[in-house]
Amino acid sequence: MPLLSHPFLYSPPADPWLSPVYVDDDLLILDKPSGLLTVPGKTPDLADCLEARAMAEWPGARIVHRLDMDTSGILVMARNPAAQR
Repeated sequence: MPLLSHPFLYSPPADPWLSPVYVDDDLLILDKPSGLLTVPGKTPDLADCLEARAMAEWPGARIVHRLDMDTSGILVMARNPAAQR
């Protein structure tokens, strides 16, 4: 029997699509809901993630840390290379 690369159906929450808590020129702080990946998975069906949603709204936003898919909470992104360092 072949092994599945991801034996679950990914169904990320659509509402709210994105929940910013704080935004300035350097930081983007988002409330990540449970069930949403922080970064995209390895297959196209796992592309919807907090990083992609944030980059659509704030191009150049960069991940500083991750939360597990099933974990909800506050996630910090940098808005420029200096803030990421």
